[in-house]
Amino acid sequence: MSPMARCKHCDKGGLFQKVDKEGLCKNCAPTVAPDIEKHSNVIYEAMGVYERGQDFDEKLAAIDQLLESARHLQQYEAKGIDTCNPPPTPVVSEYDGFRADLLKEREG
Repeated sequence: MSPMARCKHCDKGGLFQKVDKEGLCKNCAPTVAPDIEKHSNVIYEAMGVYERGQDFDEKLAAIDQLLESARHLQQYEAKGIDTCNPPPTPVVSEYDGFRADLLKEREG
């Protein structure tokens, strides 16, 4: 007998619980999937703005926006739900470093 399905987001499970390929129930999937997509797109766009940015304020705003979305996605990552590629935790770590470097450059 296979184990009962359990939603990765709301943690509801049971004999009649069904989940999609992402492990989400019919109640969570319509809100979680678009939220992940929205924040993933913010991350990808902000990465591009940061890479192309010439101006300190523009680069800092892009990093801050990226970090906010990546930290938001970490709640899903912690539950084992696929989010973006690369995953949010390494993105936060890397861009926290970029932010610190950018601020050091500004001071020096």
